[in-house]
Amino acid sequence: MTMHTPALACLHRSVAHANCRLLSERIALRSHLYTSSVLAAVVVGSWTKQGVCQETPKNQSTTLEVKAISSTPEAPSLTTILREAAEKLPTVAESSEYKATSTSAEVVSFCDTLAQTYPHVVYRTSLGTSHAGRDIPLLILSNPLVKDAQEAKKRVKEHEQLIFLAIGNIHAGEVDGKEALMALARDLAVQAWATPRHTLLNKSVVVVVPNFNPDGNDKFAKDNRPGQVGPENGQGQRENAQGFDLNRDFVKLESPEARALVAFMNSWDPDVFIDAHTTDGSFHRYIMTYAGVGSMTGEPELVDYSREELLPQIGERFKHYGQSHKWECFFYGNFDAEFEAAANQPRKHTRWETFPAEGRYAVRYVGIRSRFSILTESYSYAPYKDRVLAHTLLIRSALEESLAKRPIIRGLIEVADERTLLAGEVGGHPVSIRSKMVAAPKPVSIKGYVERFENGRSLPTSEHAEYTVEHFDRFESALDVPRPVAYIMPPSCSNIADKLLQHGIEVEQIAQATTLQVGSYSITKAQPASRIFQGHTLVKIEAKIHEPVSREIPAGSFLVRTHHKLGNLIVYLLEPQSEDGLAVWNYFDAFLKPESDYPVWRLMDATILKSMTTSRYESRATAKP
Repeated sequence: MTMHTPALACLHRSVAHANCRLLSERIALRSHLYTSSVLAAVVVGSWTKQGVCQETPKNQSTTLEVKAISSTPEAPSLTTILREAAEKLPTVAESSEYKATSTSAEVVSFCDTLAQTYPHVVYRTSLGTSHAGRDIPLLILSNPLVKDAQEAKKRVKEHEQLIFLAIGNIHAGEVDGKEALMALARDLAVQAWATPRHTLLNKSVVVVVPNFNPDGNDKFAKDNRPGQVGPENGQGQRENAQGFDLNRDFVKLESPEARALVAFMNSWDPDVFIDAHTTDGSFHRYIMTYAGVGSMTGEPELVDYSREELLPQIGERFKHYGQSHKWECFFYGNFDAEFEAAANQPRKHTRWETFPAEGRYAVRYVGIRSRFSILTESYSYAPYKDRVLAHTLLIRSALEESLAKRPIIRGLIEVADERTLLAGEVGGHPVSIRSKMVAAPKPVSIKGYVERFENGRSLPTSEHAEYTVEHFDRFESALDVPRPVAYIMPPSCSNIADKLLQHGIEVEQIAQATTLQVGSYSITKAQPASRIFQGHTLVKIEAKIHEPVSREIPAGSFLVRTHHKLGNLIVYLLEPQSEDGLAVWNYFDAFLKPESDYPVWRLMDATILKSMTTSRYESRATAKP
C-alpha cells in the first residue's frame, strides 16, 4: 500500500523550493496518519477503529488466536488440538516440566521435526553458522508457504501483509525467549492446519530464529545466571564463542551471528523485529516488560507511534489474555541507575530508566534503519515456567496487535523511506547523531516491593509497594549534523567500505581523479575509554566541521550517497562525533590525533553527483557479510 498523503505533497514542494525543510511536515504527517487510520485500520473484535484499546466484554473474544488461549465456549476443540500437538512435539522446557532448556542440537531437531510435520506452512532453513561452526536454524511460517525474500515481499505488497522477524537467546543464558519462540512456532503451525481460513499466518510471514547464539547456549552451567529462577538444570552463557556480547555488535558487526542477522534484514526487510530477553536488575511485579525503537537518528514518527500507541496496546492485549494469571507488563526499565549504583547503599526508587539509544543494541539499530522493533523481557525472578508461558503470550500479542495496526505500520515505514530518500537528494536536513535520555512529561507508578538492605544489597520482601517515579523512557537529540548528499573517503578506507557493505549500504568508487568542493572535519579531542569493552577501547570524539573547500579527490576514492533508505544509518556510522559510529569502535584510530583531518569528506552539492563517473564497489575482504 503506497500512501499519497498531503504531508508528502508538501514535502515534495519543499524540496522544489527550499533546501529540504523536511522537519516542518512532521507534525502534519503524524496527524494525518492517525486520522487516516480511522478509514484504513483493521478492526479486530473490540479494538476500536482509532486503534485505542477498550475493555473487551467477558463474553466476547477478539480473534481466533485469542480463543486458543482464552477460556471461551468456542475454544475447546482447538485448545485440545494444541495440547495434543505439544504432547507429540514438546520443547525441552515442556518435556522436562520446566526443569531444563534445550541444547543447540535439540533446537535443530525440534525445528527439523516441525518443518517435516507441517510442510505446508513451515520451511526450515538456516540464518548462518556461528563462530564455532554451529548451525543457526531459521523457521519461515506462512500460509501459503513462502521460502525466500522475493516471495515474501511479493506477498506483503500484493496482499497487504507484514513480515516479522523474531530472535531468541541472543544472551544465551536468557533462555525463556528461545523456548517461547519454539512453542509459539509450533502453535502457529498447528492453528494453520486446524483452522486454515482463520490463522495469523494468512496475514503475515513470521520468521523465527529461536537460538541466535548457539555457541553460548551450549556452555551450560547452573551458575551462569545468578539470581535467575531456573531452569534448575542450568543454562548457557551470555557471550558467543568469541567472547562477544552479541547485543553490542550491531555497529561493528564483528561476529558471524550479527553479520548473518543484518544480511537477512538487508534481503528480507522485515517490518517488525522482536528480540526476546530475560531481565537483570531491579525487583518489580511485571512478569514481562517491553521497549521499542528509541533512537532519534531514525524517524521520530516511528519512535512516537511505538512508544505512545503500539507498545501500550500490545501490553493491553497481553494483560487481557493473561488475566487468569494476574500477569502484568510495562515498559522495560530499572530503578535509579541500577547497574551503576554505589555499593553498600540502599537502592533509590525515584527514577525508572530504559536502556541507551546507541546503535550497538539490536532493537535500537533496527530503529535507525527506520523499521519497527520490540524488545521483550521476562522477569528473571519469576518461576521459569511462568516466564516461558508469559513470553509466548507477549510475542503473540505483538504479532496480533501489529497486524491489527498494519495500515499505520506500513504507512509510517513507507513515509519514512520516502522522506529519507528525498532528504538524501538535496542534503541539509538535520540528523541526530547523539542522544540524551529524558523524562516523560508525567511521573508513573511502578509496581514493586518493599525492600530490605542486607549484606550490601537491596532485596525484596513479600510486601507490595508502589513507587511514583520519573519515567526516563525517551530521548532527545544532543547533537545534530546537516545531512550531506554523499560522503567521500580515500582509497585507503577500504575496511570502512567493506563494513558499510555488510550493513547493506551501497558503495561506489570514483573512476578518475577530480577536484571537488567538500566539507571536512578536524579532530579537536579523542578521549579513549579507561578499559577495554567488547575487544575495543571506545573513543569519544569531538571535531570541528569546516565549510566546503576545493580538495583533490584521488581516483578509486569511495562515494557513499545518502539518497538511500539507510541514509540515516549512513550518517550515524560515518560521522566522527556520532555516539556509536564506526569511529567510536576504533575504525578511524589512525586519523584521530589532535588537529588531524578526518578522512570522511562531506559533499553538499547534489548537482555534482550527476556528472561523476563511478563504478559499484564490491568487497575484496575475506569476511562474509
